[in-house]
Amino acid sequence: MQRRAITLTVLPPLFLAGCASATLPLVHPPIGSNQVLNEDLSAAPGHELIVVDLVLPPNAVGAPHSHPWEEYLYVIGGSAVLDVEGAETRTVEAGETAIIPAMTIHTPRAGAEGIRAIVMRVHDEGDPLSIDAGKRDGAPKP
Repeated sequence: MQRRAITLTVLPPLFLAGCASATLPLVHPPIGSNQVLNEDLSAAPGHELIVVDLVLPPNAVGAPHSHPWEEYLYVIGGSAVLDVEGAETRTVEAGETAIIPAMTIHTPRAGAEGIRAIVMRVHDEGDPLSIDAGKRDGAPKP
């Protein structure tokens, strides 16, 4: 039995042509912090995973706050200006990630075109989702 070989240089254009014509339905959540998952972790009893689809309009600024655990940010559109206590202000563009340390005050700021990002945190069950910057002293520590 004779086997045929497919030339690899032919596959990428064919693959890309198929992808270019495909349209994927997209979710368009409202402006704000849209929780998409809050789930107990079977691998880490007493903990929960929280995932948020964050959408902010151009140049929006939120209230300074912190979280009991690290916050993981993946920007999928626009940009975020990270204003995190103890760090230099920096911009995170679409396709980039950032980690905000636990119990660190930060102020959410959208870039000039707004932002859409996926935000993830792991919390102890019952921990507050967010702690107002003025109330940080009474917050639980991880």
